[in-house]
Parts: sequence; structure tokens; C-alpha cells
Amino acid sequence: MAKNLWGRPKLITEKVLAKLEEWFAYSFTDEESCLFASISPKTLYRYIKENPEFWQRKEILKRQPNIKAKMNWNNKIKDWEYSASKEWLERKSRNEFSLRQEIQAEVEWNIIVKFEM
Repeated sequence: MAKNLWGRPKLITEKVLAKLEEWFAYSFTDEESCLFASISPKTLYRYIKENPEFWQRKEILKRQPNIKAKMNWNNKIKDWEYSASKEWLERKSRNEFSLRQEIQAEVEWNIIVKFEM
């Protein structure tokens, strides 16, 4: 990689990108990740504007914890853990398996307003 002989050095280096990606993979916010990487969010957004493919990479990395959690949950269900299966059904098939009962009621309000002059 050729050195930049003119102007300011680039703030987003390979080392900074690696730090950002590490923290995005933990689902930290842009601001938190920038703090860890010692750059400002403005610098990150400028980089993303110049490298739009990095925005997509960032968003994919931020979803990793959710994907891992779903995989763990599904592994528990595969292992026939009753509590995991029960909790999954209570959350994903609420109408059929939820323990919480919802009551819907319609209330009609008759309001009489008097104006005196």
C-alpha cells in the first residue's frame, strides 16, 4: 500500500476497520463502536459515504448476536428441552400458546358539552 505523501493521514486504517467490525459484531451502536476505535461518528459516516459497501457489512455484523441467539435456541429445541420449546411457542405462536390473556373491550363515551353565553 502506497503512503499518502500529501495531505492528512487517513483516519480509517485497516486496524480501525478491524476494531469497528469487532464491535459491530457485538451489536454495539455506531457511536459506541467509534468510541472504541478512537474515531468520531462523523469520520465513520464520511467513510461509509465513500465506501457504501461498508454500510451493508456493518448492518450484517450488527445482526450476528440475534442470529447466534436463534441458533442457540433452536439447538435447545433440537435437544428436546421442554422449557425452550414451550417458551418458543409462547412467543412465536401467541394466539395458540400464550399464557397471557388479553381482554378487548369497547367503551362508548357520551360527552355532553354545554356552552353558555
